[in-house]
Amino acid sequence: MPTVLDQELATYDRERKRLLAEAPGKYVLIKGEEVIGTFESQNDAIDEGWRRFGRVPILTKKIVAFEKPIYVPHVRA
Repeated sequence: MPTVLDQELATYDRERKRLLAEAPGKYVLIKGEEVIGTFESQNDAIDEGWRRFGRVPILTKKIVAFEKPIYVPHVRA
């Protein structure tokens, strides 16, 4: 099932190697197929995304070689 940020996640996957070489540990801002830039903090990336595009879905992501998996326990109601 497609999600709102599929295109942005695909762009990150495509650009990840370059981003790791150029800006490891920083935060990337992606809208659609375009890498808007890299930033020192996630808040800076979000602020720039909202300034440019308004309050629409954007992707900000820390540029790291290995991502820690997120564990979400299964809870029954």
